[in-house]
Amino acid sequence: MTQDGYLHTYALVHQKNLLTGKVRTRVSGGRLEVRNLAEKGWPRWLLVGGKGDMAVALWERGWYQRYDLGDPIQPKLAEEGQLASRSLGEATEAACLLGRNTFVLAHREGRVSAWFLASVPDRATADGRALVCGHVLGSGRVEPLVLATGQRGRLVAVGYEDGSIRIYHVTSEREVAVWKRTSRSPLISVAFSPKDDVLVAATPHGLEVAALRVPHPEVSWKAIWGRVWYENYPRPAFVWQSSGATDDFEPKYGLVPLVFGTAKATFYSLLFALPLGLLGAIYASEFLHPRVRNRIKTTVEMMASLPSVVLGFVAAFVVAPLVERRVPEVLCLFGTLPLALLACGYLWEMLPYRWRSSGALRAVGILGAGGLGVVLAWQVGPVAERLLFQGDLKGWLSGTRGHPWGGWVFLWMPLASVLTVWINARWLGPLLYRSVFTRSPIVAGSVRLAKLAICVVIALSIAFVAGWISSMVFGDPRGNLLGTYVQRNALVVGMIMGFAIVPLIFTLAEDALSAVPQDLRAASLGAGATPWQTAFRVVIPAAMSGLFSAAMIGLARAAGETMIVLMAAGNTPIMEWNPFNGFRTLSANIAVELPEAVQNSTHYRMLFLAALCLFVLTSVVNTAAELVRLRFRKQAARL
Repeated sequence: MTQDGYLHTYALVHQKNLLTGKVRTRVSGGRLEVRNLAEKGWPRWLLVGGKGDMAVALWERGWYQRYDLGDPIQPKLAEEGQLASRSLGEATEAACLLGRNTFVLAHREGRVSAWFLASVPDRATADGRALVCGHVLGSGRVEPLVLATGQRGRLVAVGYEDGSIRIYHVTSEREVAVWKRTSRSPLISVAFSPKDDVLVAATPHGLEVAALRVPHPEVSWKAIWGRVWYENYPRPAFVWQSSGATDDFEPKYGLVPLVFGTAKATFYSLLFALPLGLLGAIYASEFLHPRVRNRIKTTVEMMASLPSVVLGFVAAFVVAPLVERRVPEVLCLFGTLPLALLACGYLWEMLPYRWRSSGALRAVGILGAGGLGVVLAWQVGPVAERLLFQGDLKGWLSGTRGHPWGGWVFLWMPLASVLTVWINARWLGPLLYRSVFTRSPIVAGSVRLAKLAICVVIALSIAFVAGWISSMVFGDPRGNLLGTYVQRNALVVGMIMGFAIVPLIFTLAEDALSAVPQDLRAASLGAGATPWQTAFRVVIPAAMSGLFSAAMIGLARAAGETMIVLMAAGNTPIMEWNPFNGFRTLSANIAVELPEAVQNSTHYRMLFLAALCLFVLTSVVNTAAELVRLRFRKQAARL
């Protein structure tokens, strides 16, 4: 910046001839007139940032101008404004952090602020980005006089008027060291050594040197559990990213995405495993012949011996590609399969008693109902895709087409189904039960089939209406609840991990149900209750403590699973409830990164902290589960 009021830019390009070794240098550049020099005066600092693609001129009173130097021949003013707020005060010193992407300012009120570029929607600039204050350091006690930045990390040394020198880490916003100098000589400047292990202070009487040992400055309570505004991020966020490609990389040690991923994996796994395991145990314990039950239980227990790495391999290379090709059909299968089983169950009641008493025919009927559910899903899937997502579910999820109404209908379907079950149990079921109690099995079965059709219509109506209202009130669900489809996602992990957990839940739940005294069953049946009423009103309440323990053990198994999640979840530490996206759990993160972590480094210790968090989470859940189990046990003892 010259006295004629122009900012001059130059770019030097060196070209080397590989044959002759001759180096040719080409110089190009341009200039830009600096505005408001007559009004603002000359800037005190001119800082060049990044890779030379921007420059910032700073005035003491906080005014700044940022120049876009992406094209050095035609530099342009990107933005200008007031950099320092009233709470920070005027700037007294300025410097660049390692990488020159963050500018650090020391303010007269005693605080230190860090500024970098971010995409801010409400600020119109030439390049779509604006300088934002990402961090504020210090407590504002004494006016700072000198400022220095580290050469290997994101450390900042600030010399104050009282003679003390405080060292901060910008990302963690933590004061990591204080040098209380014995000398009263005023500070002229401060500098770090190349390894950031020595701090040198220049005074009128000479140099003062202090050894600096700051272990793990990147870690603080906020950096681990809070939202941190990192460079090039549009807003503060929870992020885990322990390594990068450059030396000026900003480590991100937020454990919240990993805890969230663990909770997400557990939720979707139990969503599959709990209904299958508990309902299967109830059916095997209360309705199957003992000889058949023993064979099935042995087979299910053998399923638990499958190695997790085998299940993860199957999930990643077999199930995930298959689901990706048939996403609408797989989603419809969760609705058509229960409907087919219910419909075939009502049809089964219409058959003569000698046919219904045959175990072989019952097994054939169950398999046929399952096959019917699969066929219905393959037929209904494309129709639902055309109706809700304009014929392209993946395109709709990526946001390229379609109305948000279809996504809300999909999200409301489980809740609408639960509400329909409640309506059936509260009003529709008792009304039809009284009307068909004395009818023939054929009439009763026909009425129940009609009731099932009415329930389907009610559930669809609730989902459609609720989806329309939600689209009007909440807008588009794409972005967090739903989003772009990724092949290895929570849906695949939930299915395969649920398959791994089902044997555990089934075995423990069946043992708990079998332990209920036969006298209770005999008394209930003798009083006129049906086997179904006996199972759900007598046996299950008596075995509730064991059933709850089975569910909690399944939860602990899902929370600690490593190989299935590692191979089938995509290993992306993001925080979205989208079932079509990936995640990373605490256990998978430890398995991936611990072999490459430097011993006793910050990364190494953070992985051990992640293991401790997993241990604490499972301990807290198990303790709470034990308290609930004891309460259920006391209630069962009264029977």
